[in-house]
Amino acid sequence: MYPVINQNPDQHATGDSFWDRFSHIPGAIESRVPTFDRSLDNYFDQHFAAIIEEWDLVTESDLDRLATRLTRVTDEISSLYAGKMAIETRAQKLDDLITSMEKSL
Repeated sequence: MYPVINQNPDQHATGDSFWDRFSHIPGAIESRVPTFDRSLDNYFDQHFAAIIEEWDLVTESDLDRLATRLTRVTDEISSLYAGKMAIETRAQKLDDLITSMEKSL
């Protein structure tokens, strides 16, 4: 036969049943029972720096450094372009002078 779950001989009495005693356990059971979410949160809290390093994740400070580098590179490109334009202008003037000297000879 099937085992008896309720140890109380009076099947209809609820004052001493297992479920009544279980429901009056002090404190929230949810806070004491480990869950996957809490275990995962604890794991990430303890190993956060290693995870960022291992997964090569980008942090806010990394983004700030990249933004600074991008600004410097943009400024450098603008400077190089201005230099290129100045050199092209000088080269054109030199070419014009050479052409005029060749014609005069």
